[in-house]
Amino acid sequence: MKKGLEDLGKLKFDFKRFIAGIAFGALIILSIFLLNTSGFFFICVILISLSVYELFLIQDLNKPDFFIPPILLSVAVAYSNIFLSADLFVLILFTASFLLLLKDVLFFNSEKDRSIYLDLFSIIYAGFFLSFIVKIFNLPQGKLLLMLLFIIIWASDIFAYYGGRHFGKHFLHPSLSPKKTVEGAICGFAGAIGAALIFKILVGNNFEQANIFLYILIAGITVIVGMIGDLTESLIKRIAGKKDSGRIIPGHGGILDRIDSLILAAPVFYYMFFYLILKK
Repeated sequence: MKKGLEDLGKLKFDFKRFIAGIAFGALIILSIFLLNTSGFFFICVILISLSVYELFLIQDLNKPDFFIPPILLSVAVAYSNIFLSADLFVLILFTASFLLLLKDVLFFNSEKDRSIYLDLFSIIYAGFFLSFIVKIFNLPQGKLLLMLLFIIIWASDIFAYYGGRHFGKHFLHPSLSPKKTVEGAICGFAGAIGAALIFKILVGNNFEQANIFLYILIAGITVIVGMIGDLTESLIKRIAGKKDSGRIIPGHGGILDRIDSLILAAPVFYYMFFYLILKK
């Protein structure tokens, strides 16, 4: 553990990681404020497709017949959750699950024995969970709400990363993520709450229906769930013995390495704002 802390302290500024993070963030911000619902759903489809692909890539199941069907059905599940009624969503979710199970039964062989779990997991983890970024987009003041969600996630990641580098002494969960520390998590939590409060001040009356205590509560829970999402992706990689989910983003790894916190945080953020504030 001492060696791990020494290695953590030796981390240097990663210019490539910084530039890639800025570019990714700028693309997301432009997408939020320049696109309509259909355009932003297309961005969601790209994120879902890459996420499902990386889930299979992590498990070394990277042939198209492994990941193409779950990608298509994950997108169908996302579409139904965003644009169709609750009953039709349940029907699509059941149909997608049934078709994937049927595929695995009919075309089973020993090489594919792991794919059945990934098939069902992917349509929930990527298709269902990620669809909530579009559902947030469609809420009243949805673009600002989605921007708030990303600010919370990004601030948590940035403050946790640099806070852990400078103050980290106690590992948060060394068996899953050997570089994350308790001090980093505290810095991430505090930084995200601070960023959320600054955003609320800047947008003025747009969130006037949310009193400050409820606003902080929602932001705080979102941060915690985001951290759990980060550790969840670490668990997926740890089971497969992989360090990164891919190499699509320089300095970050794969798309899952960049949006792991968002995947779990988006549904929780949506339901908290919808039921605690918008439905009041």
